[in-house]
Amino acid sequence: MYTQITIYDLLKILSKKLGPQNWWPAESKTEMLIGMILIQNTNSKNTEQSLKNLRNATNFETDTILKLPTKKLEELIQPSGFFHNKAIYIRSLLTAYKNDFDNWEKLPTNLLRKKLIAMKGIGNETADVLLLYYFHRPVFVADNYAMKLFIKLHFFTKKPTYMRLKTAVEHDFKFTAKQAEELHALIDEFGKLNSDEFNNYQLKIPYLTTNNTIKK
Repeated sequence: MYTQITIYDLLKILSKKLGPQNWWPAESKTEMLIGMILIQNTNSKNTEQSLKNLRNATNFETDTILKLPTKKLEELIQPSGFFHNKAIYIRSLLTAYKNDFDNWEKLPTNLLRKKLIAMKGIGNETADVLLLYYFHRPVFVADNYAMKLFIKLHFFTKKPTYMRLKTAVEHDFKFTAKQAEELHALIDEFGKLNSDEFNNYQLKIPYLTTNNTIKK
């Protein structure tokens, strides 16, 4: 028999094991936003090199970055890969940050998420990361680390879709924004350990039945 835990128990267990994470790791909002683009489809080491290049060249001044020639911006972020597209996405995101984010702050989360998703280079995961760490909305980021952990926790037998996992968790999601931030950070940091610690646990989500079908 597995030891059954809730998502709230999971946060407590991970917090005790790994300690406070205090994400998103950045010294400015501009650095944070750019990091959210650069980390797509690469690893933290490559992202850090691109951020270092940008820091040295622009000190993460938003207007300075927006005024960079496209080829120069691509050169600076080249270590993160997909640099042609990421340069476009960075310009789009920083332009919205400069012109729109103050007004978007006032929107309810569902409408704000639609605004973010409509932007170039912003998919489900990046939109939720933005909601969580920039706008401080209590959402769940259903990234690959979360999916792998939930399979380890004997709930899903195969990898769920992003929105299926997100919807299931958020149906009964009473975390504060800070707790949600820590949950995401802890899940990702735990995922890097490749640990088998949760082999004897089973996660219970009220929204779903034990055979992974949605309750009517």
